[in-house]
Amino acid sequence: MFIMHISALFAYSVLLASTALLIWSIRNEGAGSSLGKTIGSLVFVLSLLSMFCIGYYSIKYWTQGNFETPMSMSMPMRQEMMQKMMPMMMEHMGQMGQMGNKGNMENMGMQKGENHSHTPQ
Repeated sequence: MFIMHISALFAYSVLLASTALLIWSIRNEGAGSSLGKTIGSLVFVLSLLSMFCIGYYSIKYWTQGNFETPMSMSMPMRQEMMQKMMPMMMEHMGQMGQMGNKGNMENMGMQKGENHSHTPQ
């Protein structure tokens, strides 16, 4: 998504520069003004088309879910990764469940019988 923002910012800056060139060439007469009008108009149209393209693909990738992760992964890649990680996660959760209540309380820094609530007793 960060790349989309960079490309949109670049397209806006090119659009601004082409608009400035068009305004300059319209206000001035003489050598270079017709070339400025031509190049300014061409760059203006191309930057508008580029902005529409950036917007289209941004929406397309967003609807596909590619902006959910820092590194865009396709759905099959995500499913494959989850299938590989699931047994390890289940094993880790099973080990945590075997510790019992006393182990969980000690891990949280609490001793048996301690009360850390803010209400008076």
